Amino acid sequence: LTLHHGSASTWALRFDRLEQLLLDLDPKAFPRAEEPRDEVPGGTFMFFEAALGDDDIEGMAKQAPEGVAVQNCTAPRAAEFVQWLRSGVVPEGSAITFNTEWGMENELPDAPVPTASQDELVELFLAHIVQTGGLD
Repeated sequence: LTLHHGSASTWALRFDRLEQLLLDLDPKAFPRAEEPRDEVPGGTFMFFEAALGDDDIEGMAKQAPEGVAVQNCTAPRAAEFVQWLRSGVVPEGSAITFNTEWGMENELPDAPVPTASQDELVELFLAHIVQTGGLD
């Protein structure tokens, strides 16, 4: 699941702030910045792993283009991560859009993530995966 700011505004994403929020979430979190690889333009990456709820979440963040991606997670875990992002990473009132690997492969545009309950977000993410054939 890849999440971006959904408008002309920015989240003002800073790695030091994201790192602190991850450590606040999980004192054993493992954030690390890494210089870009030749095949992936766009500046420094921040990779992270942290406990979220009952399990770990793994992902990465980029400042150009600004966004956060979580890897190998279920729709419920993705919804839980979005709720966490909204609670401290994404400024209040800022838009969030999402896509998945399957969506990008099918050239689907990023879709808005509404301010909704966790259950409604799970339904949104599952519907997206079904639309892309990702459950086949």
